[in-house]
Amino acid sequence: MADRDSDSVRYLLRQATTELAEAGIPSPADEARLMMMEALGVSAAWVLIHPEAEVLPDRVRWFRSGIARRLAHEPFAYIAGHKEFYAFDLQVNPAVLIPRPETELLVEKALTLAGKLLERKGRDLLAADLGTGSGAVAIALAVCQPRLRVLAIDSSEAALALARANAARHYVSDRIEFRYGDLLEGVNERMDLLVANLPYIPSGEIDGLMPDVRDHEPREALDGGPDGTILIRRTLGQAVERIGRPGALLFEIGDGQGRALMEAASAIYPDATILVNRDYAGFERILTVELPYGLPS
Repeated sequence: MADRDSDSVRYLLRQATTELAEAGIPSPADEARLMMMEALGVSAAWVLIHPEAEVLPDRVRWFRSGIARRLAHEPFAYIAGHKEFYAFDLQVNPAVLIPRPETELLVEKALTLAGKLLERKGRDLLAADLGTGSGAVAIALAVCQPRLRVLAIDSSEAALALARANAARHYVSDRIEFRYGDLLEGVNERMDLLVANLPYIPSGEIDGLMPDVRDHEPREALDGGPDGTILIRRTLGQAVERIGRPGALLFEIGDGQGRALMEAASAIYPDATILVNRDYAGFERILTVELPYGLPS
């Protein structure tokens, strides 16, 4: 195909890259390539090796529509309708927050603590995933640790419907129970492990976020109140009567929130081992609260 052919991979990519760059979209060439991969259902290597390939009319329309949506700062994951998390492909839509790579650290820490609890308790465990959204954390835990049963809780029925579909896709529907509710208010069971990726961005910072996030992802999944910690603090308090011993609580947090949340957790669980773990970029990311045997003194 000639380079001037408007239906070739090369031409479409060049045109889209220019448009994305002019709109201020970061890494415009990479974004255009991702959209082409999604439009054609091919790999990055295929796109690079076949610049002269003709793109069929329906795929041209899909590609150009996707680029137009991206020019309006709609996240690529919503356009594609899916996102990879912890090596699992998950359906996503504007009803849920797009799973972030940083949250994979929450899964890693939870699996480590689940392993310790399994050794100490000698039985299967009950875990809760608060603010389950797309079901990303609950599904990763259930697939990677077959001895976990998970309560996946969210205050959005639309999010729960999507999470159920994702659980079915990954064959763990039998070990995840999806519940509509406000944090732990509807949970009466005694849990061994609590994992929560709750909103933690301070309300006053929402309007300053990138338009991709601010204008398209659900605000209720972002806004953590005046200092970003209100829901985490509420959950720490609610969990006192619901978490078994030994047991563990893990929360994804915002950078700079660690000290205040460690103090809050220590006041509620004075005998616990409380740590803040940093992510690979060096930012505070995970609050862990490990409870020993017995009752606090």
